[in-house]
Amino acid sequence: MSDRPPPLPSALHAGGRIAAWRGSAPRYIACDVDGTLLSGETIPRAEVLAAVARLRDTGVHIGIATGRMSASLDHILATGVFTGPHVFHNGALIRDGRGHDVLVAGVESAQVDALLAFGRTRDDLSIEVYVDEEYLSDRDDPRAAAHAELLGIAPAGQITHSSDLEGRPVVKCVVVAFDDDAAAAAALAASSFGLEPGLASSPATPHLTYLNVTRGDVDKGSGVAAAARHLGIDAQGVAMLGDERNDVAAFRFVGTAIAMGDADAHVTAHAHLVAPRYHDGGTVAALDALLQLATQRPLGT
Repeated sequence: MSDRPPPLPSALHAGGRIAAWRGSAPRYIACDVDGTLLSGETIPRAEVLAAVARLRDTGVHIGIATGRMSASLDHILATGVFTGPHVFHNGALIRDGRGHDVLVAGVESAQVDALLAFGRTRDDLSIEVYVDEEYLSDRDDPRAAAHAELLGIAPAGQITHSSDLEGRPVVKCVVVAFDDDAAAAAALAASSFGLEPGLASSPATPHLTYLNVTRGDVDKGSGVAAAARHLGIDAQGVAMLGDERNDVAAFRFVGTAIAMGDADAHVTAHAHLVAPRYHDGGTVAALDALLQLATQRPLGT
């Protein structure tokens, strides 16, 4: 058997890990949201939904893998083309296609309080604490309003201490950073508290940087792996499509990692394949390439 990788799917080019790619048929595909399925829209474009449906109709499981809360994506899931399982909160919540929780990996109260205390020392960020299907913010800062608009859900209240939650478990925290220094400082602080900071952004809010702060052993990679285990599918049968640094952990796990053409060099270095840019039809090109693999059609045609 040749050690050479299979031919590249049409419209895609090699990423930094192309030598490790085997071209296995995907049975489960996880799709990032912001910058991958969406770029300022609230619902994926018709051509993207059609490409997802083509995969679904072959029996491939296809889900969302995002740092966002599930409630902010109800309108996308209502399209009916994403069968799940879905990875929310950067891997802290796994939910099947029927809306049942498969895994919830929360943050300890002491860690929440440490992060909130750190936030009180800064005026260049805001901290959000996520519980159930809502979240609370540590302050009312107009600079963070764009994040609420992106989610389509306003904070349910203000939080200063974990005791304000009255025992409700925390799934995830988000640091909304107003500049790069704030994001870097928050990432260091979160790591020092034993938490995992996942850097993310959205084309809809280019002036903001987000840190999805989860339990120390949780990231998109652990979330996608848990979703695959739920389906009984091994890593070679899993594909991931994304564009941000918090997608890299999932790229390391899956058999086919596809970066969007808009992704930075760090992300593409960890991908097997790179699609065109979002506005050049990259999402459809990537999904159709996965359809080629799933149906064992000749690649590179």
